[in-house]
Amino acid sequence: MRNALIIVGLLFLTACSKQVRKEATGFTQGTTYSVIYFNDGSKDYQYQIDSLLLAFDRVLSTYQETSYVSKWNNNMAAGIEQPAMFKEVVERAKEIYETTDGSFDITVSPLMKYWFKNNWQVTKLDSSKVDSLMSFVGMENVVLQGREYVKPDSLTQLDVNAIAQGYSVDVVSRFLESEGVFNYLVEIGGEIRASGTKPNQEVWSVGIDRPSEGNLERELAMSVELKNRSLATSGNYRKFVEINGQKFGHTLDPRTGYPAKTDVLSATVLAEDCMTADAYATAIMVMGFEKSGALIEADEMLDAVIIYADLSSNVKVWNSLSDSL
Repeated sequence: MRNALIIVGLLFLTACSKQVRKEATGFTQGTTYSVIYFNDGSKDYQYQIDSLLLAFDRVLSTYQETSYVSKWNNNMAAGIEQPAMFKEVVERAKEIYETTDGSFDITVSPLMKYWFKNNWQVTKLDSSKVDSLMSFVGMENVVLQGREYVKPDSLTQLDVNAIAQGYSVDVVSRFLESEGVFNYLVEIGGEIRASGTKPNQEVWSVGIDRPSEGNLERELAMSVELKNRSLATSGNYRKFVEINGQKFGHTLDPRTGYPAKTDVLSATVLAEDCMTADAYATAIMVMGFEKSGALIEADEMLDAVIIYADLSSNVKVWNSLSDSL
């Protein structure tokens, strides 16, 4: 028996030592993606990942008129079975809408379209128009009826861009794990999930940018080790709109209908899944530093690195990260 155990142990070590680095790269959702994974080298998942992301876009891309979410927005989804990916995103969005007191809201689509059409310029602002659009904003306007999400008002529309990219990371990660791959890093447009380690047991390390207005060169504020966790970053420090001499970021506050006036320059959130991290990173940009810090500290499943400006306009870094990462 002892010899048998030794042989099994040697076989295990041999298998572990033959881990091959593989990579799949490409374009999706208007950005790039990179998937690094380790297996025995017998399988390459480039084709499957590309196919998976194409299927993802057919459900959740707001830029494709034929996607399910576009058909739902345009009241053309009747008779089409509601995809599981759509329902999962809406369900999680409703939960985060509640925990952030409406700071995260995917029903902002009509408002986003209005502000982009007017190039975010307050001189073209029609406050009565904003007020009228606000009547369709709020996740209470999306109702679960049976097994599908419906809208009582046909003018309600969804903008899932602040959660879907993170969710696409989760979708790819789930696929890899279904294939028995547990050492990987999935990155789509800067949203990341890391699982396991590299073959040398080195933990994945991810850098966080330091906000620097007008500086095109990347400067790191810090780096974090990421193991079996996801990370997403949101920031508005490179895109400002001037309103009466004050700077506002291109993050819309769904509670008011106007650009959020916030002291937060960048928010990086760590969570078990990337969809959650993505949504909370957006919410923090709306909520501001004080409320966001309290929210993160109250939820043991979340961590964050928040870069903000204090009352003297000094850039500060706050983080809740621990050695357990």
